[in-house]
Amino acid sequence: MSKNEKVKEEEEVFTSPVKIGGKEYIIKPLSMLDIKKLNIEKKKLKKEDEIANYDYSFYTLLTVIKKWNPEAKDITIDQFEELINVDDFERVQAAIVQIAGLKKYFRPGDSGK
Repeated sequence: MSKNEKVKEEEEVFTSPVKIGGKEYIIKPLSMLDIKKLNIEKKKLKKEDEIANYDYSFYTLLTVIKKWNPEAKDITIDQFEELINVDDFERVQAAIVQIAGLKKYFRPGDSGK
């Protein structure tokens, strides 16, 4: 068995809804237009601006939540960051990235450098 096959076997499969900060949010795949809009926003960032790149990761995740959860439309990036505990961030990020179909377009921990 190759290393890639082993990783695929061990990868957790997430389902919607995803619980974040005590509330459940519906997550569904994004459209290609959504991906295009996210890429346009990412191109506006300067690679050396670490805070903006950090916030972009949350912006991406929040974009998915806002698309499928109208009650979340007024959540700011700061409020969203506050909802996620450090020890739960990896699970939340992995779930949203996987379910929304962002795996090809979003690398956890990638700040654009």
